[in-house]
Amino acid sequence: MRKGGLYILRLKLLSLSLVSSLVFFTFGTPVAAAIDRETKEEREARYKMMWEYATDAERYYMPTEVKAYACGLSTNDFIFFARVVEGEGADSDENITDKVLVACSVLNRVNCKSWPTKTVISTLKRPGQFTVVDRETGECNLARSKDSEWAIVIAYRMVEAGEVDCHMVYYNSIGFTGYSRAFTNYAYCGGNYFSVIPCDCEYCTAKMPDWKEEDVEMVDFEILRPEGIEPNYI
Repeated sequence: MRKGGLYILRLKLLSLSLVSSLVFFTFGTPVAAAIDRETKEEREARYKMMWEYATDAERYYMPTEVKAYACGLSTNDFIFFARVVEGEGADSDENITDKVLVACSVLNRVNCKSWPTKTVISTLKRPGQFTVVDRETGECNLARSKDSEWAIVIAYRMVEAGEVDCHMVYYNSIGFTGYSRAFTNYAYCGGNYFSVIPCDCEYCTAKMPDWKEEDVEMVDFEILRPEGIEPNYI
């Protein structure tokens, strides 16, 4: 689709949204009831259209349930994930790099066939792994932010595109030898030390078939918020 056509489509979607809002405030309950009757398929189709025909600056401020849909997570799981990322990642006015790398390490664990947990929630609630998750209750009572929500969106993109080493499954704030001297240095950001470990599982081998631990070098990149977006952390 040409830029002109995309721009017109965005205007139409915006107009539709404004009309819906006007109708809601005019008639209230009937519109709310119609949304309540929306089927799962209709709701997902609406979320898909909202996501696909938006800029990242627009997506950043979209409702949590839309971001969760874009990541293939339930809203509750996405919220829990964002709370953990908020607590484990560093706040920064300049970038969201640390939060994104924290989210990437979680997704790498989920994808790795050698890792004992296979879902985001079971990975986050695995005892002793994340300091902001209560060992006994498995709860994380921290507030999330738009930064931590967006960090998860970007992490999914980076992991899917192979922009971060799939072997990066560990991080800590003590140092690269905080847990084991077998880890290999990968990144340092916001007080967190990120490390990679060898793995020959089906996923890791397919993702990076030529990977060799001795070839791993420290990465130094900066992940920014969408253009024009100010810091939104707690």
